[in-house]
Parts: sequence; C-alpha cells; structure tokens
Amino acid sequence: MKMFLISDDTDMLLGMRMAGIRGLKVENEREFMTAFMDAVYDEEIGILLITHGIWCEFEQFINPYRLNEWPLIVALP
Repeated sequence: MKMFLISDDTDMLLGMRMAGIRGLKVENEREFMTAFMDAVYDEEIGILLITHGIWCEFEQFINPYRLNEWPLIVALP
C-alpha cells in the first residue's frame, strides 16, 4: 500500500517527498481532476493525502469518494 499527496503547497510536497511519499502539485482544476482520478483508481495507492487548500476548493467533488473503502482520503492541515 502506498501513499500519494495532492498539494497546492511546494513546501508540503517537498517534505512528503523527503519522507518517501510521492505526490503532485496542482495549479488549477484540470490538473487536480486528473491527479485525483488517477490516484483514486490506482490500485497501489491506499492513502490519498490532500492539502487543506485543495480540500476546501474541491470538497464537494471529493466527498462522494470518501465513502469508498479504498483509498482512504485524508485532508492535511
């Protein structure tokens, strides 16, 4: 099981990479949608981390996927 980060913060992304967690920095809605859907349907990803800024912006889109058992979707402050 792997973790993956979707971030709007370069420092958070760098810190997670130093801990061995892959991730992407997204700048707009299209990049977020692509990264999110790729992560949700990647069977190797068990925990999907999303920074708070991204979470607040796309909460209505993310919430239905939180009901699924896989992957666990977590908001980071």
